[in-house]
Amino acid sequence: MQAFEKLGAFYLGRPYDLETKRRGDGPLLYDSRDLVTHAVCVGMTGSGKTGLCICLLEEAAIDGVPAIVIDPKGDLSNLLLTFPQLRPEDFRPWVNPDDARRKGLDVDAFAAQQAALWRAGLAEWGQDGERIARLRAAADFAIYTPGSEAGIPVSILRSLEAPPGGPGADPELARERIATTVTSLLGLLGLDADPIRSREHILLSTIIDASWKAGRGLDLGLLIQQIQAPPVARVGVLDLESFFPAKDRFELAMSLNNLLASPGFGAWMTGEPLDVQRLLYTSEG
Repeated sequence: MQAFEKLGAFYLGRPYDLETKRRGDGPLLYDSRDLVTHAVCVGMTGSGKTGLCICLLEEAAIDGVPAIVIDPKGDLSNLLLTFPQLRPEDFRPWVNPDDARRKGLDVDAFAAQQAALWRAGLAEWGQDGERIARLRAAADFAIYTPGSEAGIPVSILRSLEAPPGGPGADPELARERIATTVTSLLGLLGLDADPIRSREHILLSTIIDASWKAGRGLDLGLLIQQIQAPPVARVGVLDLESFFPAKDRFELAMSLNNLLASPGFGAWMTGEPLDVQRLLYTSEG
């Protein structure tokens, strides 16, 4: 076992002396206890920010520390490209044919070159396929792609299903789930709705809460109908018409109906529910 294989010690490489421009001999270890709240990685283009972040996530995974990664650019999906045996056939589906062509190689030869390059590079830093296997065994990786079927799609509509036991079983969790679902729906309409000030947010939240308390789930079609004829007569202390007149409710219902009818919305109707418990845990735990 390498000297850097210590629980809570993240192996980041080796020290580097900026003055002498020489690499040190011992491992550079980062105490994971220092990452108690926030961390910021700053650097110019090409300085290695993404590589450092991937390294930190891999080290955390090996130590059994879970992570939810929000990755707009798609760089960190490379965490799934882990090949313990480092075989050319593992690399072949992922190499760029244009890169191979520029080097005067066919794709198979270029994949073999990349496999050898990675094997030698990892060995130079004291790592091998066995450590890659440890990483793969330590964590389950999943890529969620809201609004797309490139990975695991995320369904907003499944978040409208009533929770087991109704909202009374866990009122705080139910409130958070309702707020997240409504914010997501209104976001698809281009509305940056404040849960406290937005009457659209308050009305939708009230409708969902009332349905769940009655033991009924919703789909988007039923939600659109209930916007026009809500199951409540008052919102807070105001009567419904004073709070949100029927004419304005019809406009909101029309906006949601247009969203439902849009071909591009289909990607939001299938997939996993927007549920943090499902994101953090599998059926096995």
